[in-house]
Amino acid sequence: MIKRSHEFLQMINLSGSIINDLNFAVIPDSLKNVTRSSPHIDINEELKIIESTCLSIQDKKYLTGGVLTGSLAKMFNEKLLVISQKAIGFEEVRGVLGVRQPHTKWYCGEGFDDWLKFGWRDEEKAAAKTIQEYYDLIEPMFKLFERHDCGYFFEEQVHKGIVWLDAKMPTVRHIHRQKLEELLLRPNASEVFDKKEVDNLMEERRKTTSLVDGALMGLFKNNNCCQANENKCEEKEIQNRKDVQ
Repeated sequence: MIKRSHEFLQMINLSGSIINDLNFAVIPDSLKNVTRSSPHIDINEELKIIESTCLSIQDKKYLTGGVLTGSLAKMFNEKLLVISQKAIGFEEVRGVLGVRQPHTKWYCGEGFDDWLKFGWRDEEKAAAKTIQEYYDLIEPMFKLFERHDCGYFFEEQVHKGIVWLDAKMPTVRHIHRQKLEELLLRPNASEVFDKKEVDNLMEERRKTTSLVDGALMGLFKNNNCCQANENKCEEKEIQNRKDVQ
């Protein structure tokens, strides 16, 4: 998947060279004077905390709606949380850019093949004068190629996963936001916010999603042992959080 993503980004950059006008007609003040919106956190430490977290019986019931148990519930929750944290990444990019979600948000399919049918939309990307117009074209492209897997769930279920993550693991959103803000605040950032910078934000989101995915994989493995002793595992989770604090 990582190799395909890099190939995809190279193709984006290649097609992007066709776009003669990289600038936007209007840049919001929030992108001209970027500041940190929240305290700096140690991302590596926070990822370790996520890995050590154990889903309680109540958490599992909440996420599945109480209709699945055993291996089916485990598979459901793993898929839901991975997709939900990806969705949080897209939400944070949109928040930084000050744009709404594209109307094609829940199109699902075989990403690369389907995108070939759409075409690269170079002319439309070149003609985009606002950040919203440009973003409307590229978010669906990223979701298609990354196989966002939205076909597994209804939108309400993903929203439920997002609500759970924000309540139980608010650092997931914090990590995404911090990574994006660090990109915008980097010393060698372009003085003019243009279409290439939007692409850079989307690439940073992809890399951050991969980091959080790795931590969630640790959480899911941790839950395999938690099933034998739920209370003991929850006590371990509480102690890990105290140690970090």
